[in-house]
Order: sequence, then C-alpha cells, then structure tokens
Amino acid sequence: MANVKIKRDTARIARRIESGAQAVRIAVTEAVVEYGNLYVRQDQGALKDSALIASRPEDGLAIWDTPYAKRVYYLGEPSKDVNPMASLQWAEKGVKTHRKELDKVAQNAFTKGMGK
Repeated sequence: MANVKIKRDTARIARRIESGAQAVRIAVTEAVVEYGNLYVRQDQGALKDSALIASRPEDGLAIWDTPYAKRVYYLGEPSKDVNPMASLQWAEKGVKTHRKELDKVAQNAFTKGMGK
C-alpha cells in the first residue's frame, strides 16, 4: 500500500472563504437595495435614488439617506400614485418577498467569490 500525505493550506482556505464572504456581502447588499426600492415610497425619486448613492455594499450597508427617510420608513401611509407597491419598511418587505432570489444571489456570489 502506498503512503499518502495530505497537507492543508489553512491560510489559503481562509482567504478563499473570506473572498467568498466579501462577494456575498456586496451582492446581497446590492440586491437588498434593488428589492427594497421596488417597495419604496416615491414622489420625485429622491428617496429611491439616495439608496443607490449612499449605500456601501462593500461594508454590507444598504442606506436610504434623505432627511425624512427614517420617519417615513416607519410612519405614515405611503402614497401609491407613482409606485403602487409602496410600503412602510420597504427594505424588510423586499427581503421577505424576495427571499428565494436573495438566497440564490448569496449562493452564486459565494461560489464565484471562492473561485478567486
């Protein structure tokens, strides 16, 4: 019988996992913004656009950044004139509604990120 010697490069494995995790962080944050914006209240589009500008996907932060964003996220009745799907807590609504899609985005991003 032949002797087999297996060496594990744990540092390389850890780098690949971290690379996959970073890819997931970016992809999922971008998807949360995209799906959240489907349900954001909309008048002139400033709130929706603010998420595209202020979010920091590399840090995993989806941010809707207007002076009134925090207030209208929790309070009031969203007008459905421009966006008939407008909802309070639009980010949570987007995540709950598109859970399967987000899971696929995460898995694909991790697999792709691990390949680097």
